[in-house]
Amino acid sequence: MSKVIQKKNHWITKVNDCLVIRGACGELNVDLRGGAEHGEFAYIGKVREDAVVYQDGKLCEGELLLEVEGLPVSGLPLYDILNVIKFCKDPVRLKTVRQGKRNGK
Repeated sequence: MSKVIQKKNHWITKVNDCLVIRGACGELNVDLRGGAEHGEFAYIGKVREDAVVYQDGKLCEGELLLEVEGLPVSGLPLYDILNVIKFCKDPVRLKTVRQGKRNGK
């Protein structure tokens, strides 16, 4: 008797690559939350769709921030991540991943 193998979705299939352009004031208009100083990974806060200018892709509230311009930022304090973004040229490449659902276990 053969066993049925249930294929699980790997988190890598949920990675989002996005290019964001600064607004007139020089801000990305992307609300970042969390950070190592709060014992969390940095994540995308409320997204003001009327203010964010995308060159490619799109951000969603709650996504974990993995990289900024190819630099891994997981585990960094938010102030360090903001400094990295501050010195990036436009457009700023952000790599994010949707958070998985908890199974209640």
